[in-house]
Amino acid sequence: MPYNIYLGTYLKTILKSHLYTPDWLTSYERDIAGEIILSKEPGDVLREYRTRYGMSQEELGELMELRRESISRLENGSVTPTFGFMKSFISAVALIEAIRVERAQNKEINVHLLENIARESGFSIEKLPFLLKLAVESYDKKLNKIRKSLKVK
Repeated sequence: MPYNIYLGTYLKTILKSHLYTPDWLTSYERDIAGEIILSKEPGDVLREYRTRYGMSQEELGELMELRRESISRLENGSVTPTFGFMKSFISAVALIEAIRVERAQNKEINVHLLENIARESGFSIEKLPFLLKLAVESYDKKLNKIRKSLKVK
C-alpha cells in the first residue's frame, strides 16, 4: 500500500483532540502531512523542512535513528519513506516549531509541556534534549542572521 494512504491514516489520528498539543500545532502537523502526501517529490519536502530548521543530514539521521546515507536516499527519492519515519519526522518538525515559537515569544521553554506534547504525538522523550538543542540553535542562528542584516542597512 502506498505511503500516502498511511499518511492519510496518520492525518486522521492527529485530527483527534489532544490535551496538551495546541490547535495551531495540530494544524501545522496536518499541513506538513498534506504537503508530503500531495508532493510528487516527497524527498524534496523532507529536505526543505530539514534545511528550514538548520539540520544537517547527520543530525536528522541521529534524531530519526538512521544513517546520513539513508536520509540522503530519502531526500533524493531513491527510497520511499515509511509510515513510521513520516510520523516521527512530522512529530519532530512540529516540536521544533513549537520550541521556536516559544523562543520567539521570549518565553522560557516549558520542557514539561514539550514532554507531554511529545508523548501525545508518540515522539521519543529520550530524543527531546537533542531536539531541544537543535531547535534553539537553529532559532538563535536565524535570529542572529536577521539582526546582522538589519545592522548592515
